[in-house]
Amino acid sequence: MESQYLKRCLLVFCFTLAVGIGCTTQETSNPNAPEDSSEVMLENYRLTENETWESEKTYIINNTLEVPQDITLNIPPSTTIKFGRNASIAVRGILKVGTPLAQAQVTQLVHLTSDSLGPALGDWDGIFFDHTHDLESFIRGAVIEYATVALDIKTTSPTVAECTLRFNETAIALDGSDAHIRHNDILDNNIGISTIGRQTLPRIERNNIAKNETGIHCENVQSIIQHNNLNANVFALRLNVKFDLRIPNNWWGSSDPVEIMDTVIDGADPGLIIKQIGTVLYEPFVEIRIADAGFPYLILLAGLK
Repeated sequence: MESQYLKRCLLVFCFTLAVGIGCTTQETSNPNAPEDSSEVMLENYRLTENETWESEKTYIINNTLEVPQDITLNIPPSTTIKFGRNASIAVRGILKVGTPLAQAQVTQLVHLTSDSLGPALGDWDGIFFDHTHDLESFIRGAVIEYATVALDIKTTSPTVAECTLRFNETAIALDGSDAHIRHNDILDNNIGISTIGRQTLPRIERNNIAKNETGIHCENVQSIIQHNNLNANVFALRLNVKFDLRIPNNWWGSSDPVEIMDTVIDGADPGLIIKQIGTVLYEPFVEIRIADAGFPYLILLAGLK
């Protein structure tokens, strides 16, 4: 009788232990439900309908994210997007990043950066606007860094305003674009802005374009480039087309024409060019730094994740 009692006690103990182990495994294997996660992983992701992402979340993109034609992706302020190696966003629809243009001011930033622990120029490919022809896309109040071409804009005309673009191989490339690039800090890139396409009229106004190897690499002499601070670059502007380029009313970091000419590569530098090149006509120039040019919300940079 005593033996049977001990057997029963042992069976009850084993059953209780098994149930306890099973409950513990279920509770710890998935501590956060997917809808509560602060990170969202996206790999080879293609939108099928309009989407608005959630602020305060971090979206990690691997390979390609595609915004198809007639689809809109809204990325609100205070969103972080991290990109895996060679990842990119291909925009064939509409992309709205950050604070709407109609809103009075930017109060929170969108951060687009590398997912690497040791980020470097060219970690991810960038955002490619692929001949969308839309007029609604914008990027306002964003920090974009460590891309190959951060904003590669072809045959569309988004507004890029009040952003910081830094540590990219090329910050902005405009090809056949009437984009408006205004009040940005474009710093520490190999190339700040590259323009091509003779039939378009991009407006590059009131930016700080500084500490780049080349501030502006220009093959579109119709570009409106005015009221910018173009200082502390290895070369402020490199002209690469046979036509003259007129860009008055910029600050070049100096009021000495000789020093300004030293920062410009054009037809006056036969030792540095290999084809017929036009001349940069930069006069009249501004003699002091333009105070209201550039990214106006530097205090917000300290709050990036």
